[in-house]
Amino acid sequence: MEKPRFGSRPIELKEDVLSCTTAELSYGLCSFISEVKRPNGEPYSADSLFYLCLGIQQHLFTNGRVENIFMDRFYNKFATEFTTNLRHFKPSITASGYIHSRVEEEFLWECKQLGAYSPIVLLNTLLFFCCKYFGFTTVEQHRQLSFAHVMRCTKTNHDNSKNTFLRFYPPISINEAEPDPEVPAKKRKEEESKEDILEMMENTENPLRCPVRLYEFYLSKCSESVKQRTNLFFLQPERCCVPNSPLWFSSSPLDDSTKENMLIRILTVRELHVRRKKDGGKKQKNPDDLPFIPGEEEEGDSE
Repeated sequence: MEKPRFGSRPIELKEDVLSCTTAELSYGLCSFISEVKRPNGEPYSADSLFYLCLGIQQHLFTNGRVENIFMDRFYNKFATEFTTNLRHFKPSITASGYIHSRVEEEFLWECKQLGAYSPIVLLNTLLFFCCKYFGFTTVEQHRQLSFAHVMRCTKTNHDNSKNTFLRFYPPISINEAEPDPEVPAKKRKEEESKEDILEMMENTENPLRCPVRLYEFYLSKCSESVKQRTNLFFLQPERCCVPNSPLWFSSSPLDDSTKENMLIRILTVRELHVRRKKDGGKKQKNPDDLPFIPGEEEEGDSE
């Protein structure tokens, strides 16, 4: 075959991915997802192909290669073609009702697609949490979020232990009908809170995977000027920053195209579909949760 070129330099396709330059690996990955076949000659399903690519990503990280093949701009061509393959993926369901996808949440953590390893991975993690706990599966739903409407709260349990959680107060739509004057304001507020307010609890067993802690870390890497904004939540990463930079994010919103591509990958995760089936597609409240009264033990996210 005629060798592809990167500028004036021919690109070599090597068997050992660790010996490939970024340009060689990016080209090789594009070829891989378009040409790889099962031993019987059949193409791989989209989730199986994602699983294989995650394995390549894990191999790179394990051996000291820190690039992220799904999110780094040097791999844009591969990421675009790969995400296109995933766009219409839906998990299969067996006769017994088992929801099948080869992509599972634990593997995303292991492959460092979730966590706080870089600005873009942190954003991917926040999107994942909103899919998992709020049931948000579209860019439009995620667009409702803002710093001013997400609060860090604490509640006291029956045994006097405390739980911290994030609470999302959806903004009131300008198209909402006028409230019924016959319904007392207090009762109306209680009914609205039951229907609309969403929560995600802290993970006390594994702080590195805790939604509350990762959101607090996100806030620490944003400028003060955005923390009360009602129209911003997911921010564009700064082009030039290192892990110990005080700011990881600009004051500009993350573009919808990037969010959509992240969501397409996130929605292959098996556990999200299992959760949606179990919840009937809606966020369910734990019946054992104690009622929470805003203002009693509530902390704003800017504190």
